Amino acid sequence: MNQKIAFFALFSGFILLLGFRFKSVQEISKYQYPHHVNISWATDPSTSQSVNWRTSELQKEGYVEYIEAVATPFFKEKVKSIKAESDSHPADDGLWNYHSVNIPDLKPNTMYSYRVGNGNFWSEWAEFRTATGENEKFNFLYFGDVQRDIISLGSRTIRQAVLTRPDAKFLLFGGDMVHRGGLNKENWNEFFQTGGWAFQNFPIVGTPGNHEHLIAKSGENLSAHWGLNFTFPLNGPEGHEEETFYIDYNNIRVISLNLCRYKYPEDRATILKWTEERLKEFTGDWVFITHHYAMDASARNRKPGIRFPDFKELYEKYNVPIILTGHEHLYARGRMDGKFPIYVVSVSGPFQNAIQFGDWIERAGTSLQLYQDIEVSPDKIHYVTKTVTGEIYDEFTIQKDKKGKLIFTESKNLGPESLFPPINFGNRYNQQLVDTWEKDKNDYLSKKNK
Repeated sequence: MNQKIAFFALFSGFILLLGFRFKSVQEISKYQYPHHVNISWATDPSTSQSVNWRTSELQKEGYVEYIEAVATPFFKEKVKSIKAESDSHPADDGLWNYHSVNIPDLKPNTMYSYRVGNGNFWSEWAEFRTATGENEKFNFLYFGDVQRDIISLGSRTIRQAVLTRPDAKFLLFGGDMVHRGGLNKENWNEFFQTGGWAFQNFPIVGTPGNHEHLIAKSGENLSAHWGLNFTFPLNGPEGHEEETFYIDYNNIRVISLNLCRYKYPEDRATILKWTEERLKEFTGDWVFITHHYAMDASARNRKPGIRFPDFKELYEKYNVPIILTGHEHLYARGRMDGKFPIYVVSVSGPFQNAIQFGDWIERAGTSLQLYQDIEVSPDKIHYVTKTVTGEIYDEFTIQKDKKGKLIFTESKNLGPESLFPPINFGNRYNQQLVDTWEKDKNDYLSKKNK
């Protein structure tokens, strides 16, 4: 009997040991498959598509296979292949290889199928459609800070937006996509798990936030993960590539500015000069500018004031219609001194701040997860802010008259504003800011009702 028990114990131990070994092999194999797959643009959206992905260190080479999309699954003999540029990078969760390809010479307004990988380890096939290059009506989605609790709560905003607008041409992120830009655990790993298949089918455009930098208060040490995870245009000023850049999509120009570097005089002058050149030369219909820091510090625990007065003057000079920002972890929309542009501050993630009601704010919101659905046509912008549950929270149009003058019209059907402070308000803010909250809120509402 004792011999049987001993044999059974030995056999069970062997099976358990084998199980652990098998699990380890499974884990290794899992990460040899491409993950963190996303698409964007390094060059013309009507004739190219950039693709990025990550693998374990065992997959030292990577390829993209692509073909003009067809309904039949029998197309493997016709695929084209491009070898990726691959870089090894040690991170908090291991050593990884990052791969990137820019697919050139594509046809405008054409759907393509693609996959990435090497050997026996490939992603699933996914699709993208190149831009038409024409002045047509289309829409894109904008997201303020995702940043914290990305999988558990931030994910629902991105996923609901894509489900609500499956025809969006791209996803624009206003920085602080993660909380610690130099870490994968709880940061980039969660961000890409959140996007999943959507990031493989909807191009991402992003501007760096302070939390994409290794030190959040510094603007000169952008994490290596930024350039490894994404491929953006190299058309910015020298030394600012892939963080300050522009993309022309059909009739609009989207300009990303890394104004986290604003406090450095040489960077500030370089970015300002470059931005004016891009505004002066553009002959299309609409310009959208995004930078992470809002023009006005609107969170209740920040020192109020205009952060970038020289850029504010530049935006007004060139009649830029909309500036899309974040950082404040609240919602604010309005014009300063009654002039264009319209400044938008938004947040898509769960971390929220209380607001200080600046004189420029025409609509405010707190303790909400939001995204922006922006439709553009040659003579009109239709802007809608939606909650994560689909309600319209803000809406307006900007229209050009026959002389090119911009006309702003706010929707007449907007509901009441969400103006209650975030959780732990009393513990997070000093007592004076807490005590004056109700008065400041009532003064803001009274001013609007005059």
